[in-house]
Amino acid sequence: MADALRVASRLNREGLLATIDLLGENVTCERDACESAAEYLSLLDEIKDKGIASAVSLKLTHLGLDLSDALAKENLESIVKKAASLGISVRIDMESSKYTQRTLDIFLRLRKEYENLGVAAQAYLFRSADDIKRLMEAGASVRLVKGAYKEPPDVAFESKEDVDRNFSILMKELISRGSRPAIATHDERLIAEARGFAQERGIPKTDFDFEMLLGIKRTLQRDLAKAGYRVRVYVPYGPQWLPYMLRRLRERRENIWFLVKNVWD
Repeated sequence: MADALRVASRLNREGLLATIDLLGENVTCERDACESAAEYLSLLDEIKDKGIASAVSLKLTHLGLDLSDALAKENLESIVKKAASLGISVRIDMESSKYTQRTLDIFLRLRKEYENLGVAAQAYLFRSADDIKRLMEAGASVRLVKGAYKEPPDVAFESKEDVDRNFSILMKELISRGSRPAIATHDERLIAEARGFAQERGIPKTDFDFEMLLGIKRTLQRDLAKAGYRVRVYVPYGPQWLPYMLRRLRERRENIWFLVKNVWD
């Protein structure tokens, strides 16, 4: 946690916002789920005490979703409630498609009470257009990502071209009609498209965020911030970093190519 906070503070000095994430997923006992929630509560205190401009991001399976919806919701609410009292936003990461509906159900129940809670949507899922429409109707802040899990062809686009096309469509919907959306991509073509679309429609630069991973496209992150855009950098930490990374790389070879192509800039 100390390392993540130090990195987030450095990002702030460079004009960048942060989102800190305690890595972990698919816990199999209630104690581990509650310990994850307790770590987030401590993290919130540290963010506030150190005056760091950072949100937090989390996965519901890290809070017990594989055990029960009730446990995940209870742990999530304890985090969101405290974050709200401290003026900090919380974003739910989206996991594989088998969790999508349950994640959205929990999110929409809590969103009625906590405006500081946001959620992610994955452009490669066929269902995301309908999900985003529902989320916008609820006034939710949505982080749009392409998606990094291996999904069956009956639920997700398989080609990069189709995923990019859907991302572009959903991105424009969120920028024009969404509530403080986050466009999470390192694709410079899509970023340029987002900038041009917003400019053509007179949408202020501060009405949406760009989000990127720590250490990826660092020059682009700084250039966007200097141009007046809000740029938020994802800062993960925790002992589960290696198994988490290996699972993502094993699931989709596109993830390996992404790292090779983008980590050096």
